[in-house]
Amino acid sequence: MYFDRGPQHLSESDPVLRVVIQHLQPQPPEPREANFESLIRIIAGQQLSSAAAYTIYRRLKQKFEDSVITPAMILGSSKEELLTCGLSNAKARYITLIAQAFEEQPNRIEELREMSAEDVLETLQRFKGIGIWSASIFALFYLHHPDVFVWGDVSLKKAIRLLYEEEELSEPKIEAVIQPWRPYRSTACLVLWKWLDEGAIRFS
Repeated sequence: MYFDRGPQHLSESDPVLRVVIQHLQPQPPEPREANFESLIRIIAGQQLSSAAAYTIYRRLKQKFEDSVITPAMILGSSKEELLTCGLSNAKARYITLIAQAFEEQPNRIEELREMSAEDVLETLQRFKGIGIWSASIFALFYLHHPDVFVWGDVSLKKAIRLLYEEEELSEPKIEAVIQPWRPYRSTACLVLWKWLDEGAIRFS
């Protein structure tokens, strides 16, 4: 797995992350299966707190008796049933449209597994309701691509601003910071999230 090499590369290429990695000793993420359910879980949790996102996901799972959620299950549900689970009108519509697309072409996940990270991001963003953040999360956590930076993630932007003492973070400035992390930007994202979770301590 890419995480075996990622921390060493980041420590060698970025002195700021070297100190963070030395103190935090980050662990690889738990394996997650790429399927239709994982994709709609990401969509359902967009722009919500982790707790709120999990609550909606659990309601969806309970509705389907904890079975793996399939496109057919979503298409067999009314809009009102999806709204009862906590989905917004927009998210219920997006998930239904994506379910239709996956029902019509059942091998979409297999095709995504064979793609480069760039192609995954481009392909997923063709679906209404999937932006760069959701596509990147799927590529990083579920398809296990080693070199994904999650653009649009507020937490990552905050971590970069604090660690690299950047008051104004334009896209070019972020790109300059993350360039040395290639080809292990996924590991860098995991390190930064853990750093924030641990209290954003400034190590000397």
